[in-house]
Amino acid sequence: MKKTYIPKLDDLMGGGILDDASIMFCAYPGVDCEAFGYQMLNGRVEEGDPAFIFTNVSEPETIQYEFNSYGWDLESFLEEEKVFFVDGSSSFLGSQSDSKYSINDYSEVEDVILAAIEDVAGGIGVINNLSVLIDYLSNGNTLDLIKKWNDKAKETKTTLVYVFTEWDYDKDVINAIKDSMDCVVDLKTIEERVIIGQGFMVAHSSWSNPVDTMVLFFIVQPGGVKVYVPKILVTGPYNSGKSSFVKAISKESVSVDRQAMSAFPTTIAMDIGHVDYKGFLADVFGTPGQERFDLILGVLSKEAVGAFILVDSTAEQTFARAKEMIRKTRSESIPKIIVANKQDLDGALSPDEIREKMKLDKSIPIIPTVISEKKGIEEALDALLKILYGD
Repeated sequence: MKKTYIPKLDDLMGGGILDDASIMFCAYPGVDCEAFGYQMLNGRVEEGDPAFIFTNVSEPETIQYEFNSYGWDLESFLEEEKVFFVDGSSSFLGSQSDSKYSINDYSEVEDVILAAIEDVAGGIGVINNLSVLIDYLSNGNTLDLIKKWNDKAKETKTTLVYVFTEWDYDKDVINAIKDSMDCVVDLKTIEERVIIGQGFMVAHSSWSNPVDTMVLFFIVQPGGVKVYVPKILVTGPYNSGKSSFVKAISKESVSVDRQAMSAFPTTIAMDIGHVDYKGFLADVFGTPGQERFDLILGVLSKEAVGAFILVDSTAEQTFARAKEMIRKTRSESIPKIIVANKQDLDGALSPDEIREKMKLDKSIPIIPTVISEKKGIEEALDALLKILYGD
């Protein structure tokens, strides 16, 4: 098995992709798709595998620019001859090509790609974009090419990655192309009256029973494909450490606070953070802890997909308020993690003691933390992501 280097995709496919398999990323028009193929290729080449990119959409220089924008050093791979281009675009644009292979007429494409597959035996090839082949060739010829290339890939233990934008082609042709692949990953828009995001789902896999899960994603520069968690709530009683927690888990965060009569600042509006962690992106919203701000708590909790409930491990008297906030935020019905902060202080209760005092089910994780020292932060993030997307 080989990694795909796409967050969560290996898990959905049962651990990865067979080394001689074909995989197609099938995108609805308007959905970003090229980055999926490029990210797979970049990860494999970094692990030492040879690779090629067949481009019939953009000139090689444009693809080098795209790789650079994602933070991947394709230029060095090319110079070290770890990667080469099969250039199927320059000649049609009237440009000279210095790629290892170039195509001047699409009658050449079958043999050129077969030669490229031989050259990267045991590695990976990206065919970008299959839609252009259909436009240049007849439907039958395209299917015949795919079969020959996939057979050669199996013979040489080479992974072939196809990128396909599903324009208004004949449905029988689309289905026949999908059937010719070992694995198909659908890339779709997520709609609820308006488009609210993009997601991927494994439509079929010849070596596993894929999980029927739609995973939201963003494509970011730098970074590439990231799983997107649209809204995580951070709440809990006053002075439990919510603002500090949002800042600790966030790449960027903004807080609105004021100086109270006591020595402690208190959040009077919200904390907003942006998490970039282990291939996941998430927007995080923290709420004030005082009861007079419960109206804000109700608004911010809408459409949350997960929640961190912070408690001060030394303040048993606030646990009832924490449970009330769970109720007000609907957190009984969404994945939640109890973040037991201030574990370094005298009188801090253990997670087991907190569970008993709060009468919490054993299925709810309680993560001991010292947020001021950033202890337990990653464990809390891992625990929520595990509930949301599995191991």
